[in-house]
Amino acid sequence: MQVAGLHAPILPDDIGYRLGPRLNAAGRLSTAEKSLRLLLTQDEDEAAVLATELDRQNRERQDVETQIFSAASEKIDNEFDAARDAAIVAGARGWHVGVLGIVASRLARKYHRPAIVIGFDEKGIGKGSGRSIEGLNLVEALNRCADSLDKYGGHEMAAGLAMREENFDRFAEAFRSTARALLSDDALQPCLRLDHELAFTEIDVEFLRWHEMLQPFGNGNPQPVFFARRIEPVARRVVNGKHLVFRLRQGDRHRRAVYFNGVADQLPPPPWDIAFRIRADEYGGETLVAMHIEGVRQAERNATLASSE
Repeated sequence: MQVAGLHAPILPDDIGYRLGPRLNAAGRLSTAEKSLRLLLTQDEDEAAVLATELDRQNRERQDVETQIFSAASEKIDNEFDAARDAAIVAGARGWHVGVLGIVASRLARKYHRPAIVIGFDEKGIGKGSGRSIEGLNLVEALNRCADSLDKYGGHEMAAGLAMREENFDRFAEAFRSTARALLSDDALQPCLRLDHELAFTEIDVEFLRWHEMLQPFGNGNPQPVFFARRIEPVARRVVNGKHLVFRLRQGDRHRRAVYFNGVADQLPPPPWDIAFRIRADEYGGETLVAMHIEGVRQAERNATLASSE
């Protein structure tokens, strides 16, 4: 927590995106011995050294992941046809197997397609990971492609597999065909499920208190996604070359909002309708309401809210 700059209360996002990745990094790149030692040690000095080393390995994991994601995206962009392809399969020699699941997850989000990513060694032996989208059971799809695989396993949304390099093209074609047969056209259109329209005038610490009583959020209890109409961006800046921080206005109310990985998106002309989540943000001993943008579209005057209820 100290190395990651976290303070109580710890929320599921903190575990999933800041603590968990640091503990997982060692096992992804080599072995999980240092993570185990950190959890078992009673020596604070040893813990500090191990936590710092895991933080370093996590940055190394991020670099490896970014390199493979960029290489895979370049391959896909040269071949992908959204009207034709219902799935993505990418593979190459030398791709580190420890980060392929994360890369597959990022590709599935970017293209809104089930994604399989495979790394082959110098002998042509491949190991891969897959991530799915709603509407396609990944294990069922792999069952239909089993004659191209040495082994596979997993569940509806995530799976692992092994195969030989000479079977890659046959598997890729079979998996794409299977996904096309199992997925409807509607399932291939990305969709944000919105829970409630929320005006900037309604967002305050009291509302946040009630929101936080719904914690912990996760697959069985998804965090609410809110919707606000006719938002004007007043100012923006880029953070770490990929995130956008906005000052937004609705009427006479202003709010600060973060759009993670927003630099990669082509934003429409304002005013906007925005989808967003909220969370507590501690700053200078004061609790503030942080807004995280999930999606942006050009404002529609007569739009109706599609509720997930």
